[in-house]
Amino acid sequence: MSADGGRIESTVEYSDDLRPFFDASPFFVEYDVDVSAVPESIRSIPVLAHVCPVAWAFDADVYVPVADARFLRSLLSVGRTLSEMYPFVDGGRVFAGEAPEWPAQIAPDRETGGSEVGEPILTEADGAGMLFTGGVDSLATYVRHREEEPTLITVRGWVIDVDATEDERWHRMRARTESFANRFGVDARFVRSNMLEFLNTTMLDVECYDRHDGSWYTAVGCGLGMLGLCAPLAVADGLGQIYVAASVWEEMEPPPVVDYWEGRAMPWGTHPDIDSAAAWADSQGVHDAFELDGQGRVGVIGDPVREHDPALPVYSGSTSVSAENCGRCEKCIRTALGLALAGLDPADHGIEVDRSSFEHAIREFERGAWLNDQHAPYHWRTFQSRIPADAELPMDGADEFVDWLHEADFESMGGRSMGGRLLRTVIRHAPYGLYAAVQPRYSAVKRRLKRDGRWG
Repeated sequence: MSADGGRIESTVEYSDDLRPFFDASPFFVEYDVDVSAVPESIRSIPVLAHVCPVAWAFDADVYVPVADARFLRSLLSVGRTLSEMYPFVDGGRVFAGEAPEWPAQIAPDRETGGSEVGEPILTEADGAGMLFTGGVDSLATYVRHREEEPTLITVRGWVIDVDATEDERWHRMRARTESFANRFGVDARFVRSNMLEFLNTTMLDVECYDRHDGSWYTAVGCGLGMLGLCAPLAVADGLGQIYVAASVWEEMEPPPVVDYWEGRAMPWGTHPDIDSAAAWADSQGVHDAFELDGQGRVGVIGDPVREHDPALPVYSGSTSVSAENCGRCEKCIRTALGLALAGLDPADHGIEVDRSSFEHAIREFERGAWLNDQHAPYHWRTFQSRIPADAELPMDGADEFVDWLHEADFESMGGRSMGGRLLRTVIRHAPYGLYAAVQPRYSAVKRRLKRDGRWG
C-alpha cells in the first residue's frame, strides 16, 4: 500500500479461484485532501471494504498487514448481516498482522519514512459528513441533519466511471454538488476510485445474479464499499458520523428471490444493519430515513423548499449522458410524480416532463424495460395506492398516465422472463475476452432458466 498526498493505492494478491472476480490492476482511491498522514490501519479500509464481501461469498480468507481494530469488529457484524441476507455469503475471515485501537495508531514518520506509535495528529472527529447526489433521498437526509452542517461527499467510480470518457459527466455532477454546498453554506468533498474496475462486477453478476435482486454492487457491496471509501477522508477531516441516505425503506416487501429473509425491509447493499454497523477510529456510519418511504422523503424536503428555496434543483440520478435530469428515464418520471404529489411543480426543480415523457414511460413499462429488478414494481404499486384517480398534477399528459397507472399490472409486465433479460444485459456489455470466459456458465444458466420457464 502506498499513500501520496490525496491518493491511496493498494495491491492485492488472490488465489486462483478468486482471480476471475478481480481486475489485475491495483485498487486506488483519491481524495481532494491530503490523507498521507492518516494511519495505515485506516488507509487499508477502502480496499478491505471491497475485497471482503467477495471473499465471504467464495469462502476465502483475507489477510491484511494492519487494520483498524474497530473496523475489524464492525466487519464481523456486517458479515453476519450479509450472510443472513444472502446465505451464499457464508465464509471467509479477516486476519490482520496488527490491529491497533484508536487513538494509539501507527502513523507515518514523514522525515524517516518509518513509523511511530503515538496520539493521532489529525482533526478531532466532531463533524459530520454525508454521501450526496442531489436526489430526493440525499436531500431529505441533508434537511434532517442540516443543523450539523454535514460535509457533502460525492463519489466518482460507481454511476460515473473513472474513465476519461466520463470526464464531462463528472464535471457536471461535481459542479452541481459544489452548487448545493454553496447554496447550503457547507463544505464539499470529492472521492474518486476504480472500485468497479478493480472488482470484476460482470463476473460477479454472472456468478451470483440469481441469488439476489439487482447487481452485485447495489445488492451486496455498496453500503460497506461506499462507507469504506469515506474512512480516510473522515479521519483527515474529523467527521464523526457519515450519513447514508436510505434507498429502501422499512415496510418494503422482499422480492421473491429473497423471500426467506425475515429481517427489516428487503436485503440490499445499503441497509441499516450494514451501514450503521460500519465504524472505524472515532467515526461511524449512519443509515438515515429508513423509516420513511420514497414519498415520505419527498415530504421532508417539501416544506423547506416551499418556504426557503422554491427553485431548489432535484436530481433524479446521474445515469443520463449529460448526468442531468433527462425527463424520460424511470427515475425522472418517478421523481416528478413524487414532487407533484407533494404539491411541488417538477419543472420548478429541474425535471421537465410532458405528454411525450409519459407516453414513453408507458411504452417502456409495457415492454418490461423498466422492471429489471424484482423490487421495481413495488415503487409503482405504492404510487397506485397514493395517487388519487382525480389528482390534478401540473404536467401535460399526467392525467392519462395516472389513468393507465391505476390499471397497470407491473408484475405481469415484468414477467417471468426477467432472469433472461438480466443475464443477457450483463453478457451483452462484456468485452469479447470476458464473454469467452463466461460463456460456458452463461449457457448453463440459460438452460436452467429455460427449464424453469424464466427465459424470455
